[in-house]
Amino acid sequence: MLTLAKIQGKEMIPTAQRTTKEKDPVMRRAALQALDLVGGKTSAPVARELLKDPDMSVRATAAALYASQFPEEAWPTVERLTPPDKAEISSDLMRGLALVGSEESFARLETLFHAPQGNKRRGRKVIQALAAADKEGIPLLVRLTVQYGLNQAEFQLGQKLLGRRDKADLHIPLKETLLAKETRFQASAASLMAKVCPTKELGDLLADSWIKRKEVPQEAIREGLVALSKIDPLRYQEFFSHYLRSEDSETRAMAVRCRGLIPDKNLFEAFRSYVHDENAAVAQAAIESLRRAPFDARPKEGLLAYLKESFRSSEESVQLAALDLLGKRGMSEDFDAAIAVLKPFLEEGEVLKRERAATALAELSRNERVADIAVAQGFLSHWKIVGPFLNDNRNTGFGKVYGPEQEENAPSYKAEYRWEFGGGQAKDKELDLAWGEGRAQTVEGEMHVAAHMPVPIRHAVAYAKTTIHSNGERSVRLAIEVRERASQKVWVNDQVVADFTFQHNELGGTPADRMKKGGPRSTKTVNVALKNGSNRVMVKTATFGGSWWLQIRVLDAKKNEMAEGVRLLTSPNKGT
Repeated sequence: MLTLAKIQGKEMIPTAQRTTKEKDPVMRRAALQALDLVGGKTSAPVARELLKDPDMSVRATAAALYASQFPEEAWPTVERLTPPDKAEISSDLMRGLALVGSEESFARLETLFHAPQGNKRRGRKVIQALAAADKEGIPLLVRLTVQYGLNQAEFQLGQKLLGRRDKADLHIPLKETLLAKETRFQASAASLMAKVCPTKELGDLLADSWIKRKEVPQEAIREGLVALSKIDPLRYQEFFSHYLRSEDSETRAMAVRCRGLIPDKNLFEAFRSYVHDENAAVAQAAIESLRRAPFDARPKEGLLAYLKESFRSSEESVQLAALDLLGKRGMSEDFDAAIAVLKPFLEEGEVLKRERAATALAELSRNERVADIAVAQGFLSHWKIVGPFLNDNRNTGFGKVYGPEQEENAPSYKAEYRWEFGGGQAKDKELDLAWGEGRAQTVEGEMHVAAHMPVPIRHAVAYAKTTIHSNGERSVRLAIEVRERASQKVWVNDQVVADFTFQHNELGGTPADRMKKGGPRSTKTVNVALKNGSNRVMVKTATFGGSWWLQIRVLDAKKNEMAEGVRLLTSPNKGT
């Protein structure tokens, strides 16, 4: 019936009035709800009659409807139906109290809110009921809302309802709440002010009064800092600076973040002590805030030196923040020094810090030194490469012995080329191939083999070679990335150490993995014995329909980190 009322409007009034005489109380109540929506004052006589209905739910709905039209007349009935000691009171009766809108009815709502007999849902029902009140109900709605934590549903409901009100009507209730002697709810009061009425008048009130009050809880101070930062950070710099000296580390960290919102060319100097604060949260806040410093702001000794102690922090959060700041605000001319400083991150087995250090260096070099970053992590990244040699969708070419396997250092190789893309005139021909330069194109050491081919390919074989220098005989592991519909065969010093081919669906993976660009991938690890001096590595790689990339990392024999005592090529390997 309520749906029909929304559709038909006032045309529904006669039908709803007739339905109020039905025997079924559910129908009578539905009829009242429809009249409440479309009936206006014509519904008052019906509602007054049903205040005597034998069913309590019908009487409650009738009371709310009557209160919306004749609040003073409805008050005695609503008062009688909402005794404070009653455990369960319907939402309609709560709404009736709000619609009456008198001091007595609001006092009854507040009493019901605090009544120990009430169930857990009562607080939310009272706040929701106040949505029907006029502006006289705003002070009560503010008082009740702030009694909940910021993440509680009741607080968020009250905030939503207050957000719909005129800001001029919110000012005095919020002012009274911010100045209240009771400090338990001031954190919620500050947050509520910032969300529904972030005025400079209220901000000034908070800043001027709270800074003088020692009894304000630290949680409230932090919410006050956030609230003022949303109004005008520069206006409240003194407030932020005052709490930079707080003994509470959480408050100090929040003050740092708020102070960092103010443009300041000297921010690096101003934050120097906080960058090295003994509390990790404070140090992290300072480092992250420095990203907001004006673009031409720099520490006098340079950013890399400024952050050296942060890189050595025992707290990972501080290290990660420092890496991020270096990448975003560092200078490209610092790259070589930075890669040396970050070497411990790049060589270690902890993936997150290694990846973040690599990302920072890539940003620092404007992505021009990606291959050298990969080398620093142990990836073979500078290659000589030659191809394509013939293959097909059955991978028959991978089993053939092509020129580079017979004479590795020949000046050139003849190769048959078959056009596989259809359309137009066939472009089959013989290619004259020679070793060319190849390098990794990601900080994870991945070289896109197809991108290094001189002609378009779909199915092909190629060869790549490089050198590993070892300062003694040692065992290492090669971590080789494998993909579906692709093959990798690896020689070290003319000995085959790996030979992998994976067909479609052979690597498994989740549906999400299979949807990723390049499809699922895995890493296969093989043990390799290196001799003292140069160790020649050659890879025969093929695609028979798969994504064609090459990635190999040289790892310690036991630990998941770059092998010690080895040196990889960091520039094009001429003459190998």
